Amino acid sequence: MARHGTPTPGQAILEGIEWLKMDKAEFARRLGVSMETLEGLIAGTVEITLELASALESVTGSPAAYWRMLASKAKKNNN
Repeated sequence: MARHGTPTPGQAILEGIEWLKMDKAEFARRLGVSMETLEGLIAGTVEITLELASALESVTGSPAAYWRMLASKAKKNNN
């Protein structure tokens, strides 16, 4: 699927899950969140806090600053 521009945090998370070849339950476990929280992150209803950005960095290898930037852009696009 071709994408233009910056992905939403949810799109980036789904891409990370696919790239890491794990299911959502394993990703949530490694992230230290519930499945409900992971689904909220994907849907954009749960904010990526500094703590979550750090956890995403630990799991995906993408810097916490990248996750915060995605969250900031998504927030601006929704306002």
